[in-house]
Amino acid sequence: MKFSRLKRKLGGLLGLDSYYWENRPNGLYCLNFHRIGLGADTPFDPCVFSCSSEELDKHLEFIKCHFTVITLAELESLVKSHSVPDKRYMCLTFDDGYIDNYTNALPILKKHNLKASFFIATGLIGSNTAPWWDKIAFLIKRYRPASLKLSGWKEGITSSACQVNDIREILTAVKSCKHSAASQIAELEAKFSHVSGYPDAEFMHWEHLSSLLDEGMEIGAHSHNHDILTKLTDQELFYELSHSKALLEEKLACSVTAFSYPVGNKSTYNEKVIEGLRNTGYQIAFNFLPGVNASPAATPYDLHRFPVAPNMNQRALKKMFSYTGRF
Repeated sequence: MKFSRLKRKLGGLLGLDSYYWENRPNGLYCLNFHRIGLGADTPFDPCVFSCSSEELDKHLEFIKCHFTVITLAELESLVKSHSVPDKRYMCLTFDDGYIDNYTNALPILKKHNLKASFFIATGLIGSNTAPWWDKIAFLIKRYRPASLKLSGWKEGITSSACQVNDIREILTAVKSCKHSAASQIAELEAKFSHVSGYPDAEFMHWEHLSSLLDEGMEIGAHSHNHDILTKLTDQELFYELSHSKALLEEKLACSVTAFSYPVGNKSTYNEKVIEGLRNTGYQIAFNFLPGVNASPAATPYDLHRFPVAPNMNQRALKKMFSYTGRF
C-alpha cells in the first residue's frame, strides 16, 4: 500500500497518469459499494454511503467503456479452470443488503444492462433492528459526546469539527477492540442514560432479494449477524458461515457459493475462517482491500475489491485502478 501511494504521487508529479492507466494489467478488478444515496439524509452511519445515484450512473457508464463486466458464475468458472485473466475483468458487488440497493442501484444497473452481486447479512433482512454500526452512529449524532473512551480502547477520541470523521474514527476503534460490538454498544448506551430507542433499520426484505434474482442479479452471503469473524468461537463462526448460506438458499431457492467478509480488512479473516468457508461449500470470498487479482484461481478466498467513496470522479477512478498492487 505504501508503495502504491508513492507510485501514485510520483506518477502525478512526472505526468505518467495516462501511461499507467493505458498500461494497467489484465486481471480481475472488483468494485465494492455499500449504500447508494446521500449520507446526510440518514439518521444512521453516513460513512456506509458509497455514492449518490447520479454518481453510480456515471461510474457504471465508465466501467462499461473500460472493463469487461462478468458475473460471479463466470468468475467461479475462471477459478475452476485455473485460467489467468487475459482481459481486464470487472465484478460489481454490493455489501450488507440496504434497501437503497434495490430502490436506487437496481434501476441504474438495469439502465446500463449490467449484472451485480449483492452480499447479504441475512440477520438484517426483514428486520427493523439497526445493525451495530448504525446504532453507534445514531448515538453519536444524537448525544454528541465531547470525548469518548470505552473499555478495551487503547485511547480516547475527542470530537472534532467534522462529525462524519468522528463517527468513522469511533467505528474504527470499535472494530479494533477485542470486545464485541454488542458489549460496546451496551456500554455506550449506559453512558447516555436517556436512550429511548432507535429508528427502524433501512434494509431489504426477502421479496426484494427475490426480485434482484429475477432481474438477473446474483446473491452471496455476508454472514448472518455481520460480526467480525476472527472474534468468534469455533461454534459461532460455523453458525455465521453456514446459517447465512442455508437461509439464503432456503428463502431464495438459489445456490450460494460466494462470500464477502464483514468489514473485510486483514484482521477480520484468517486461515481458520477460510477453512470454514471451504468446509461450508463456498467457492470464492472477497475482502475489502484494494488491488488487482492477477490470478483469482491462486487466491479464491482472498479476492481484493476497490472501495467506492462519495465524490469520486472519473479521474479518481482511473488513478485508483492505475496505481494499485497486484495479488
